[in-house]
Amino acid sequence: MVENKISEKDKERIDELRELVKNEITPYYDTDFNLLRWLQGHDNKLDVIVPKLKNHLLFRKSNWDLDHLAEKERNFPVHDYWPAGYTGLAKKIPNVIVNVEQTGVNDFWGLLHTFPLNDVLRARCHDLETMLKMVMEEEAKTGEKTSILYILDLSNLKFDLKLTTLMTGALSSITAFMADHYVELIHSFVLVGCPTFITTLWNIAKPLLPEKTKNKVQILSSHKWRNEINDMACPESLPTFWNNDEITTFTADVKRPKHIDEEQYYKGSLQPADKVQLFSVPAGKAKAFTVKAKKNQKISWLIETDGHFAYAVYCTEDENEKDFNKMNSAYPRFNKVPGPTWVPLHDEIIAPMTGTYHFWFSNEHAWIHNLKIRYIIETKE
Repeated sequence: MVENKISEKDKERIDELRELVKNEITPYYDTDFNLLRWLQGHDNKLDVIVPKLKNHLLFRKSNWDLDHLAEKERNFPVHDYWPAGYTGLAKKIPNVIVNVEQTGVNDFWGLLHTFPLNDVLRARCHDLETMLKMVMEEEAKTGEKTSILYILDLSNLKFDLKLTTLMTGALSSITAFMADHYVELIHSFVLVGCPTFITTLWNIAKPLLPEKTKNKVQILSSHKWRNEINDMACPESLPTFWNNDEITTFTADVKRPKHIDEEQYYKGSLQPADKVQLFSVPAGKAKAFTVKAKKNQKISWLIETDGHFAYAVYCTEDENEKDFNKMNSAYPRFNKVPGPTWVPLHDEIIAPMTGTYHFWFSNEHAWIHNLKIRYIIETKE
């Protein structure tokens, strides 16, 4: 077994954090480097790290089953339109694995008008878990912390209202999701094929990004980026579609994305209409609606909203309990879900206990907007 190259001080911190989450962490995820990432990503502040990490560990154990996701076939419907981009070791930067995101040609607008955001995130989690698995395997071999060189190819990007809507909504949410759950997995975000309006884009995106994410962004030159990226990663890990008259050495086989026909866009409404319920959350507030369920019953839901929100599901055997900190988490907290929802969110859980289930929604970010929610919720044996 290769000895991990970790300082004694970091080992002490890792052991302390491991003890604090020992009831939540799974054997698969319990590695020194995984815990070190959380410590480094949050400046060793355990009061900040522990609740965030516990939420992530709940997420791993939920019906999303993150520990086993990378073992499963990459066959989510979303994957036809969002190709895998992990290609192999960069080699020129040590302990780094390359992932190429075709941001300029991926049909994000079509995806988010066809699939619920949580389905898009499930598909994305498959790729993130695959990258995490590759990182963990490399760390086990070398004993050194490994991370992802995340290349965003902006070639053929169009500047329009769709792009700015995505940047301030769904794409910002996905970035926040990655920052919340895949702490310090990314070595750097490298932008290539940048359009002439890159400064405008960066001015829009920068305030929306977590501070540590902002600091990891590198924007390569518009004309010499192929040479510059060639200095960061070996040609075998860079896609063939970047080859041109000057450079013909890139050999990675990365598939091109499909485009979604507008005929496939979701155009429906919550059905059956007689089961739709209404709920609202005032600006600056958080509220919850409740449902009773017996242990092992299936609780399923559909949700539409007219604005951004955060949500989670908590459960308690005490129907009079109002303090969410004293309840059990039944579904992980999502801190930034963009709205209005173009496609209703849908998901389900198996009730872990008999009791009251609180569907908690936050509108605390809003100053004026009263969040309106339409939902259908069902419990079944």
